[in-house]
Amino acid sequence: MQTRYKVFTFSILLLSLFTLSGCENYAEKTHESWVTPPPGAVYDDSTIFARITQAVQSDPVLQGAKVEIKVNDGNVVLSGTVNNEDQLTRVNMHTWIVDGVKKVDNQIVKK
Repeated sequence: MQTRYKVFTFSILLLSLFTLSGCENYAEKTHESWVTPPPGAVYDDSTIFARITQAVQSDPVLQGAKVEIKVNDGNVVLSGTVNNEDQLTRVNMHTWIVDGVKKVDNQIVKK
C-alpha cells in the first residue's frame, strides 16, 4: 500500500515538473521583424492654447463672447462670458477638437 502511495506521489511530482518546465515567459520572445511603434505626437500647452484661441477668434458666431483660456499639461480651463447657449456650445466644441486636449473645465457663464 505504501509503495502505491509513493509511486502515485512520485508520478504527480514528475507530472508537475514537466508541466511547469513548459511554462516560459513568451512576452520576451518576439519575431525579429517586430518594431517598436513610434511614440505618439506630443502637444505642448502653448500650441494647444494658440489653436484654441485661433479657433475661437475666427468663429463669427463667437463675436461678443469674452472667453479666457488657460492650459496646463493639456488640461484646459475656460472662463468668461458668452451671450447665449450656442456660443457656449461652440467654445466647448472648438476646445475639444484641438489635439492634445485631455480635459476641459468649462466655467463660462451666459450673460
